[in-house]
Amino acid sequence: MILRHLTLQQYRNYPSLHQEFSPTLNVLAGANAQGKTNLLEAIYLLATSKSMRGNRDEELIRWDAPAAVVTGEVLREKANDIEVEVALSRAEKKSLVVNTVRVHRAMEFVGQFKAVSFSAADLEVVRGEPSRRRRFLDLEIAQLSPSYVHALGYYRKVVEQRNRLFKTARDRSMRAIVEETLGAWTDQLVQYGSRMMERRAHFLEQLQAFSQPIHTLMTDGAERLTVAYHPSFKAPADVEGIQERFREALGGMREEELRRQVTLLGPHRDDVTLLVNGRDVRTFGSQGQQRTVALSIKLAEVELMRDLTGESPVCLLDDVFSELDARRRAHIFDVTLDSCQTFLSTTDLELLPRAILERGRAYEVQEGEVRPWPSLPDEAEKRAA
Repeated sequence: MILRHLTLQQYRNYPSLHQEFSPTLNVLAGANAQGKTNLLEAIYLLATSKSMRGNRDEELIRWDAPAAVVTGEVLREKANDIEVEVALSRAEKKSLVVNTVRVHRAMEFVGQFKAVSFSAADLEVVRGEPSRRRRFLDLEIAQLSPSYVHALGYYRKVVEQRNRLFKTARDRSMRAIVEETLGAWTDQLVQYGSRMMERRAHFLEQLQAFSQPIHTLMTDGAERLTVAYHPSFKAPADVEGIQERFREALGGMREEELRRQVTLLGPHRDDVTLLVNGRDVRTFGSQGQQRTVALSIKLAEVELMRDLTGESPVCLLDDVFSELDARRRAHIFDVTLDSCQTFLSTTDLELLPRAILERGRAYEVQEGEVRPWPSLPDEAEKRAA
């Protein structure tokens, strides 16, 4: 999968950009706050319809503009080539477009173009709050499963409506009506939530299969990584079994939910535990161990997407090399450069060996403009410095 051409209009600090890219490596170099991460974020937006930084859509629009547009021309091995577009507006709902035709469901857009991002923020997936790990699951599974996108969208609406209904119950005169109506929303919560849980469990099982050997290799066999799914209630593996157990668990929580006026069980309360040699790395791991786990998971994600789809995703590396040693940098290159189109941002080209730089193109990013880098660092000059 290759992003051949990217167009930005009024996106972040880019008033306008029309840029073709190398099918192999694209190095974006420049000082901080010039637009390198913004460009990678725009590419990720085309894959997921979401910012990789979690920003609201309005924040992606240039400060003095009413709207922004991101368009990509994508070459695909396993399907026809495609053009994808995301149009953002301060006044209207986000527009998703595939081959000039607007689609009205996210499941028709997400995953047409696939990308995996690597950044310092990945560390928060390991050491941050459960919401960071749930967001990771949603973004990555969505690229692989349109049905997951469908279930996720409806599930969020059901949780919102169910919680609103609970708040109505504060008026005691409405309690009977609320309890009568609650069953219909609970049925939908179970229906969509069970599908999400089954898919999450399966995805994490597959992710562990790829991440374990990668992590073992990066730690010279000293560490074993375990990726464990922790739903908000104990459940079997099949959808029917999950539905039955979900309904039972909700029944036992009914009075507590009415009292607290919120939905207490379901995928929105899930978590993922990451263990190194049987110990929770979030609580007991060093920062170095946490960083290695985050990297193992991301590299595994690339391998998993390639295995499931027969096509490599585009890899987005956002200034990750400054905090990695040479061995871990080499692992990233081993997984990405030989099989993925890669976009790499850096403030210092000298962090990259000339042999790597010569495999693609280097660009200078300055104040929302992208131009070819004038010349690559010379190895003799680097040694002399």
